[in-house]
Amino acid sequence: MKILYDYQIFWDQQYGGPSRYFVNLVKNLIQNNEIKICAPLYINKYLSELPKHSVHGLEVSNKITRFIPTNIKNKINELIFNRLNKKLTNTFYEKFKPDIVHKTYYDKYEKKDKPSIITVYDLIHEKFHKEYRKNSSYRPKKIALENADKIICISKNTANDLKEYYNTNEDKIEVVYLANSLLNTNEDYKYSSYLDIADKNYLLFVGKRFGYKNFLNFIKAYSYSSQLKKDFKIICFGNIPFTNTEKLEFKRLKLNSKNIIHVTGNDKLLTHLYQNAKALIYPSLYEGFGIPILEAMSLNCPVICSNAASLTEVGGSAVEYFNPHNIEEIKHTIIKTIYNNSNLKLLIKEGQKQEKLFSWKKCSDETLSIYKKLI
Repeated sequence: MKILYDYQIFWDQQYGGPSRYFVNLVKNLIQNNEIKICAPLYINKYLSELPKHSVHGLEVSNKITRFIPTNIKNKINELIFNRLNKKLTNTFYEKFKPDIVHKTYYDKYEKKDKPSIITVYDLIHEKFHKEYRKNSSYRPKKIALENADKIICISKNTANDLKEYYNTNEDKIEVVYLANSLLNTNEDYKYSSYLDIADKNYLLFVGKRFGYKNFLNFIKAYSYSSQLKKDFKIICFGNIPFTNTEKLEFKRLKLNSKNIIHVTGNDKLLTHLYQNAKALIYPSLYEGFGIPILEAMSLNCPVICSNAASLTEVGGSAVEYFNPHNIEEIKHTIIKTIYNNSNLKLLIKEGQKQEKLFSWKKCSDETLSIYKKLI
């Protein structure tokens, strides 16, 4: 089968869950299929993991545009780079003649003569439209979804949201779960002196911290417990340093700034942090899936998380849950879990079983089955 993946996510993301998802699909499907990722210009780093013959395109350094204001950068993308990528992809399509096209994001370009698939990760922009300064009728995916022959959703919760917000026919939707990409290794990570946490107790927070990620409610829950503040630090892994607003909030809550540490780095550092954390705290109000839950489970890190959206699908019975809107419940759930060693051991054991239910092979096999139904 000849499968074409387009440029969109690889021009948009240097790193990130959606681009990693597509790279893992290609890794698992390339042996028995003729696959091309057509990304004439791309910034994505994961593409280097694939055989060179499977990627049609040229990597562009994002250092050139890194310091350009976002609104100007978006305009440049729209007027120049996206148009160029689209034009070159159309040319490549005519030459490659794929059996199926899997679009990597929601661009509105025209429908081709071959079946097309699109993956929907979440409905965050629709559900939290106010955070993005949009009105309640904002439906940015409408044309892309209408043009697709099949829509893959990464959880049942996302599928239900899709039906609610876009009135999508259930027959058009397939649910295919994602998987974890971090490797369990015993390699000793050499962290720098500012991250001297080898013998310290800490709770781990992974990812963005703003809006629906609900980081502030977690911090409030932590600040309301003298026991937690005395016994544990908080390590936040992510790309964005603490903002002045966050620092002022830490000060207002009378938190010691030395006990709330921001860290950024590669997968080796993240693996080390999971392996040594007392628990992952994941308080999100909404997720399309929740990859950090699987990452933690695979690395024997107990998970304490929100009971919202797709997170119960992913966590199953291997997680301690809390209501993300109830700060007292967040605090109570964390305390009752991390001070109970037998409970922590049980969470680790159940987490190992739960994580094995998700694999990139299973994801790829189910995706290939959908392709075959369309051709």
